[in-house]
Amino acid sequence: MKMKVLFVLTTLCISTVPVSASPPVEVEILEVKKIWDNAPHNAFTDLARWNGKFYCAFREGRGHVSTDGKIRVLESADANAWISAAIVSLEGYDLRDAHLSVTSDDRLMLVGGAAPRQKDNQNAPTGTFVSFSKDGREWSKPEIAVQPGRWMWQVSWRDGRAYGVSYAAGDRKPWAELLVSSDGVKYQSHVAELFGEGYPTEVTLRFDEDGTCYALMRRDRSGDSPSSAMLGVSRPDYKQWRWRDLGTEFNGFGGPNFIKVPGGHWIAAGRMHQGGAHTALTYIDLANGTMATLAKLPSGGDTSYPGLVWHDDMLYVSYYSSHEGKTSIYLAKVKVTSKETFGAETNPTGDPIGGGKGYRQLVNRGDYNVKTLAELRTALEKAVAGQLVYIDDTAEIDMSDSEKLVIPAGVTVASGRGKADSAGALLYSGNLGTSPLFAVGGDGVRVTGLRLRGPDQERRTEEMHKLHAEGRYYSIPNSDGIICQHPALEVDNCEVWGWSHAGVFLKPGATKAHIHHNYMHHNQRSGLGYGVCLDQSDALIEANLFDWCRHHIAGTGRPKTSYEARYNLVLENANGHSFDMHGGADRKDGTDIAGDLISIHHNTLKATSVRAIVIRGKPRESVEIHHNWFLHSDSGKAIAQTNASGNMNVGPNQYTTERTVKD
Repeated sequence: MKMKVLFVLTTLCISTVPVSASPPVEVEILEVKKIWDNAPHNAFTDLARWNGKFYCAFREGRGHVSTDGKIRVLESADANAWISAAIVSLEGYDLRDAHLSVTSDDRLMLVGGAAPRQKDNQNAPTGTFVSFSKDGREWSKPEIAVQPGRWMWQVSWRDGRAYGVSYAAGDRKPWAELLVSSDGVKYQSHVAELFGEGYPTEVTLRFDEDGTCYALMRRDRSGDSPSSAMLGVSRPDYKQWRWRDLGTEFNGFGGPNFIKVPGGHWIAAGRMHQGGAHTALTYIDLANGTMATLAKLPSGGDTSYPGLVWHDDMLYVSYYSSHEGKTSIYLAKVKVTSKETFGAETNPTGDPIGGGKGYRQLVNRGDYNVKTLAELRTALEKAVAGQLVYIDDTAEIDMSDSEKLVIPAGVTVASGRGKADSAGALLYSGNLGTSPLFAVGGDGVRVTGLRLRGPDQERRTEEMHKLHAEGRYYSIPNSDGIICQHPALEVDNCEVWGWSHAGVFLKPGATKAHIHHNYMHHNQRSGLGYGVCLDQSDALIEANLFDWCRHHIAGTGRPKTSYEARYNLVLENANGHSFDMHGGADRKDGTDIAGDLISIHHNTLKATSVRAIVIRGKPRESVEIHHNWFLHSDSGKAIAQTNASGNMNVGPNQYTTERTVKD
C-alpha cells in the first residue's frame, strides 16, 4: 500500500491570551508500506539504524495476549526490502514490546516485556528481558533483568549507562521508578519514586546534547487522576524531575516515542483516540510542556507502538495496525519541514505570552503554605530540594525593612497568578537599596506565579545625568528583584516591575536559566533599568511581555555571557533599545568582546522610537537575528552593531507596520 498525503497546518496568532499555537513544522507522508504480516498477530514495534542498516523488531503471537509471544527482528539496507534476521524467544515467557538501542560498546540491544503466562488472554505479571547482538542476527539468550511484577519498558544509553523506567505490571502500585545499569543487564534504583499520580505506565527516555533527559509517559486513569500523556524533564544527575501534563486529549497515548530532528524540533508518536483509535505523529515542545497533533498515519483498531529513526533527511516510522483486517507491521516515510514564521505570534508554547490568565503550568498547594513574611522566612529556612513553598494568592508582604530572602537549592516558591481571577501574591519593597528581594541559594530553584514590585519605577533622567556629571551616579542605591549565581533557575508567570537595576540579575554561575511567560515592565532607571540582566551567565528568555524598560534584556558582554530570546512581545514604550549586549568599549577592558553566543528569533518588537537590538561589540561566537517582526521600516532602523563588526548574521526578518509577510 502506498499513499502520498500533504498535511498543512494553519498558523494561529497568539498575543496575550491563551490560544493553541500551530506547531512550527509540517509533515508530509510520502509512503506507507506493509512490511510483515506472517504471524496471526504482529505488533509492538521499534526501529533502529545501526552499522549502516535498518532494524525493525516486533512481537509475533497467536493474539494480542498469548503464551507464544516472541520477538522477530527484520533487517534492511534501504528500508524498502526487508528480510528476517532473527527470532528471539524464551521458554515459559510471552515476550512483548520490543525496544532497540545501541550500547556504549556498540552492540545492538533488545529489551522487552517478559510475562510468564500459562494460557492465552491470561493476566500475568510482566518483567523485562534483555538480549544483545554484535551483528543483528545472532542474539544472546534473553536474560530477565527486572523480575515479573515490575516492567522496565524501554532503555536509552547516556555516557556508558543504560537508563529505563519501570512501572507496576501486575500490581497497580502507582510509582514509576528510574533504573540505571552500567552493563544493560543488572539494574539499580536511581529514583525510587519517580512519578506516582494516577497509574504511570510506558515511558520512553531521550537525552538532548546538553545531557538533559526527557521522559514521555503514558499515564492511565486511576481514581480521580485522568488518563493523559506526561512529560518529565531532568538535568544530570537525573535525581530531580519536573512533570507536566500534556493534556487529556492524549489519553491512552500507547507506545509513546519521540525523536529530535534537525532544526531542534521534537517529533513524537503514539496512539490517539479522537475519531477512533489510530497512530498519530505529534509535535512536542519539550521546554514548555505542550504537544500538538501533526498527522494521522493510516491505521485503526489494534494499533500504535511506533519506532522512529531519522536518516538522510527523512523520518522513518514503524508501527502496527489492524485497519486492513489483520494486525500487521507498517513502515512510513515522512518528510518533516520547518515552517517559516515571523514574530512572537508564532508562540508554540501553548501558554499566553506574559503569563497570567490561561497559564497552564500553575502550582496549587505547597509543602509549606504561608501568608506572612515571618511564615515565608520560616518555610524557606526549613524547605529542602524538591519541596514547594506556596504564598497565599491574596497575600501582600512588605519587605521594605527585611533582609533578602534566600531560596534553597531545588525549592520552588509559588503563588497563583492567573488562577481564576487571582493576580498572585504581592511581595514589595519601598527601600531603594533592596538588592535583592530574593537571592537564589542553589541549583534548580523556581519562582512562579508571584508579583514582585520594586521601589523605583521612575527614569530619573535629569537627576541621573546631573549625578553622572558630578561623578556620583551610584549615590542613589539600586535595586534588584532576583539575583542568581547558580545553574538552572526558572522564573515563570511572574509580574516583575519597579527595579532600578534589574528584575532578574543573572551573575556568574547562573547557567541554563529559563525566564519565561513573565510580564516585566517599568524597570527603567536612566543608565540602568533592565528586565533581565546577564553577566557571565546564560539563559533562555521566552514568551515574556516587556514594556517600559530601558533595556528589556541586557548583557555585560563579558566572556561566557550568552542568551537566546524567542517568542517575546515588546510593546511600544521604551527609553533605550530593547535587546542589548555590551562590548569591551563599555567595560573599558581593552577588548571588543560582546559576549559569546546571542540568538534572537521569533520576537515581536513594537518600540520604534529606539532601535530594537544593539550589539555593542563582536561576539566571540556569533549573534543570530532572524524571524523577528519589527515595526521599524528597515533593518538599519531596527538593528545595529557598534564599536566593532563581525560574527553577526541578520535575516530573514520582517520590517513592516502591517502584520503581513513582506519580502
